[in-house]
Amino acid sequence: MKLEFRFSVLAAAIASSGAIAQNKTELVVVTASRTAESMAETLRDVSVIRGDDLVRAGVSDIATALQSVAGVEVLVQGPGATPSIFVRGGNSNQVLVLIDGQRMGSSFSGQSAIQHIAVSQIDRIEVVRGPAASLYGADAVSGVIQIFTKRGSGISANVAAGNQRASDVSARAGFTGDGHSFSISANHRESRGYSAIVNPSDFSFNPDRDGYRFSSVQANASVKLMPSLTLEGSVFAARGNAQYDGDASFDDRVKSDVRNASAKFRFAPSARWNSSLSIGQSADQASFISSFPGEFKTTQEQLSWQNNVRVNRDVSLWNALEWRGEKVASLDGLDVTSRKTSSAVVGGDVNLSPMKITASVRLDDSRQYGSRNTGNVAASYALNGDWRVLMNAGTSFKAPTFNDLYYPGFANPLLAPERAKNVDMALQWSRAASTAKIVVYENRVRDLIQFVCDANFNCAPQNVSKASLRGATLSAATRVAQWNVEASLDAADPKNLTTGKQLARRAKLHGALKVSGDVLGVTTGMELVASEHRFDNASNTRRLAGYGVVNWFARHELANGLSLGVRLENALDRDYQTSSGYATGGRRGWITLSYSQR
Repeated sequence: MKLEFRFSVLAAAIASSGAIAQNKTELVVVTASRTAESMAETLRDVSVIRGDDLVRAGVSDIATALQSVAGVEVLVQGPGATPSIFVRGGNSNQVLVLIDGQRMGSSFSGQSAIQHIAVSQIDRIEVVRGPAASLYGADAVSGVIQIFTKRGSGISANVAAGNQRASDVSARAGFTGDGHSFSISANHRESRGYSAIVNPSDFSFNPDRDGYRFSSVQANASVKLMPSLTLEGSVFAARGNAQYDGDASFDDRVKSDVRNASAKFRFAPSARWNSSLSIGQSADQASFISSFPGEFKTTQEQLSWQNNVRVNRDVSLWNALEWRGEKVASLDGLDVTSRKTSSAVVGGDVNLSPMKITASVRLDDSRQYGSRNTGNVAASYALNGDWRVLMNAGTSFKAPTFNDLYYPGFANPLLAPERAKNVDMALQWSRAASTAKIVVYENRVRDLIQFVCDANFNCAPQNVSKASLRGATLSAATRVAQWNVEASLDAADPKNLTTGKQLARRAKLHGALKVSGDVLGVTTGMELVASEHRFDNASNTRRLAGYGVVNWFARHELANGLSLGVRLENALDRDYQTSSGYATGGRRGWITLSYSQR
């Protein structure tokens, strides 16, 4: 099926979407522009996942939550493993992950261990599709995922049990007073899991179960020091122990330690000007206990000073100065163990009703890869009360990882950052709480880092490839009687332009459908995630079949804040793979008893 034909199908679908709606209160997002704005008015392609919705649906982890987001594909290689997240067809290390405004991830792999964050600790997740390097700097090539942890008052607790001897226990308490607030939560999850690798001929095959244990604590505090000055603080810490198949004769496992802490001063002396100064530190440590042991630790220190100025009713400006220091440590020893980046960014928006324009430019100066300039401009035009046309263009880059640059025997310290140019257009319809949107995009990436071997099998990463991330996304939602319906469909052509091959583990067609509502006092729903075939390798010789997975959930409010929930994931017990040779675990069931006091 040709991509052009898919575009015509999507365009026809949006033309008939007049009944589509979403019965949600108006959302405010901050990740799309670094300033608070209405979800309905943002010029970027954004999705928001509410933590309370995840709890009501009994969703067990962040990877499962992201699977149904438009433009996002997720694969996990075994229980408790770090998920690979592909946004708009980009590589999994081309999406930036933030937690409460702070970068989270490994400078070795470029990925983030988000599996440590429990669903019960999430207030919301904002997913921005498309480049955002002009806002956040390196690595935001295909998108940004920001996780906001829970704040505010109330007491809640959850106890869940499932097959594979899985359990999930969490508790949270918070209070607010005159100018201050505090909340703290804790979570423990574990499971016996399943055997990650299913191919007996694989070197790493081991038929034992690969289980995991994760424990985490999270706290937020806020105090008003004076009418115009507020101090906020946030802490997240987690430890994990996850088994994996690495050697048939060894109980391979990885012990992990993830931390994130930040403090922020907010100064708002007038309605026209506010300023914030934040400082934070994040750490990601993974210790591999196996016949091939290893330890990788990343520490990131971050400092940001941002000023927002409202010139008048229609013009707003903002600027920020940032500094980030990365430090790494490894048992293998690296020639270089640190990298520092200083940044300056300026942005603003103008309302020329019925047109709105926003723009930002950024300079990142690194002692490792030099200076990089990025920019972005977006515009919207209101056709009438219901329809908007949106356009967006921007540049981005991804910095080489420390593995790429300095890993002994397999590195290239002369690597340059990957660079990208993106353009997208969208048509959006909305009426009251109703929405529908189609986005067409193309992101051209060059200087892609690829592992290359010469005739003597001397191997090192090189800037040798180019890629085109082209596609269209249709997303919509409606309420029919008591039923909420949300759907998305992605048609894409993620291609390596150097070889002409489809990028590995990314489908040309995938989508999601969710239906939920109240029946006789029970909240129930169904989720469908479907994907066309993909290829597991860059040469497109290992084909992975397409799949469709159905999840079902139900929740009943008992009394006095108690509720009982059940959830089936992969309810039809489909046997499928998102990575060749790796199992996905089959059907999984959960029963959850929850308590909530507001």
